[in-house]
Amino acid sequence: MQSFIIEKSEEEFYTPHSGLVLVGLAINKYTSMATKLSRLEPNKKGISNADVIRNYLGLMSLGKSDYEAIADKKGDSLFQSSLGIKSIPSPETLRQRLDNRAVAFEPIISSCAIEFIKKSKATISPVKSTGHVPLDIDVFPMDNSNTAKEGVSRTYHNYDGYTPIAAYLGMEGWCWALS
Repeated sequence: MQSFIIEKSEEEFYTPHSGLVLVGLAINKYTSMATKLSRLEPNKKGISNADVIRNYLGLMSLGKSDYEAIADKKGDSLFQSSLGIKSIPSPETLRQRLDNRAVAFEPIISSCAIEFIKKSKATISPVKSTGHVPLDIDVFPMDNSNTAKEGVSRTYHNYDGYTPIAAYLGMEGWCWALS
């Protein structure tokens, strides 16, 4: 992965996508995500599981959650080098791999979120008045009412009848778990 220098400038233009460098650093330096994903059954398409996840995390960090958005990243050297990506998948490959391997990917990604918090020595602040460290756990609604997905509506359940739940740690709100 290429090294980047992050500094403040009064004269230079900065892209709003420069946060990709920090995302790449977080997943490649502070987690063992690539190693853990490489232990899964090898893929036959030539694009590593780690690259599939890096590509999708990159899209999500740019506020894009649709698979088609990956097509715009072909030839985007900043996107690739920031995240340590070797290959950009097609939208179809990205969707199929995430759909087919979601059950295998989920525990790895969840463990890497906790690994990042530990390895980066993230600050976890208590409530000042009591000294307790909050762990906020709650379900959340998913509004899919304007999508073409089958069987979804504004509800606390997704299309499989599953209720999404998240756990956030400390006053900073570190995502400790999401399922």
